[in-house]
Amino acid sequence: METNAKQIAGMKRIRVCFLRLDGSLVDALRAIEITTTANTKDEVMQRLTRAIEQWIGNTQEGRKAWLESSEDFNIGDLAGYLNGRGKAVPSLQRYLDQEGIARIRDLFALTNSEQESYDRILACAT
Repeated sequence: METNAKQIAGMKRIRVCFLRLDGSLVDALRAIEITTTANTKDEVMQRLTRAIEQWIGNTQEGRKAWLESSEDFNIGDLAGYLNGRGKAVPSLQRYLDQEGIARIRDLFALTNSEQESYDRILACAT
């Protein structure tokens, strides 16, 4: 059952940052925003995992995605199945809707970058 605009307006928006480090380098970073009925990041991640597992187990498109991911489907793989408005391909969106996930917006992706502390002082006033 597809979620309507009124229902979406009442849902939470949970932002999650996925990070892969390679030594001191940021190999990959991706930030997403999930519009959901879940209350916490842990809950929405459990729901997302269940939806993707159902999609992989029950659809030809999901099984193909699993094989193409070398059987380790991660956030980078998922991004390829999302449109610019935060909807997944129909065969996956069906399972996301069942788990109370209306949208997954891909906010930002970065690869092969140097790392620095967010709190690094960039100027000292004298």
